Amino acid sequence: MKEKFQHLLENIKKDLIFLANEVEHSIRQAIVALERSDVALAEQVKARDNEIDRMEVNIEDQILTLLALQQPVAIDLRFIVGGLKMNNDLERIGDHAANIQATVIELGTTPLVSAIGDISQMSEIACKMLHDAVSAFVHRIRIWLEKCVQWITMWMNFMIGLLQIPLDRCKDHDKIREGFAIARVVRSLERVGDLSTNISEDVVFMKKQKLFATNLM
Repeated sequence: MKEKFQHLLENIKKDLIFLANEVEHSIRQAIVALERSDVALAEQVKARDNEIDRMEVNIEDQILTLLALQQPVAIDLRFIVGGLKMNNDLERIGDHAANIQATVIELGTTPLVSAIGDISQMSEIACKMLHDAVSAFVHRIRIWLEKCVQWITMWMNFMIGLLQIPLDRCKDHDKIREGFAIARVVRSLERVGDLSTNISEDVVFMKKQKLFATNLM
């Protein structure tokens, strides 16, 4: 029974890693599509979102089946419940990649010139946060939330610069359209950071609970 449980748990872990990789790839591809005004690439991100949704449902089914049939306890139970939450967070991150690709399709072949360098840097930070949070969760390694706070502070500085549109440009319809596009992309990336922080918070919780349980023994 224990071997079967571990086998099922490892399958869930592998599927979560695969889903996380797909989601991170979608974010990166959506930003590349934005940088290049590549509508065809944006359409690929849209198609991948449907696959991400399917994987999220499959992982949820696996986790619920494991909970029902194996009845895990202690740290394994916390890990599985955390995995269920992470699964949902990853799917939501995939939705934000889809939001960015929708902006690319809306803009069409119109290049987004303003602040594209800062947006690219933000996306790199977002993907780094996501990668580290998932790695910490899978390997049950605690990561410090202070690091996440530093990343988010950097983002706030980006957002202040990105979202300030001079009044003398407000009469230019294309510039207003570009400003709203930047705002949507920045908001999506900010949410990716928030969701990645959620995952890291779950890791911290699991580690604290494990230490608490050990101290009671």
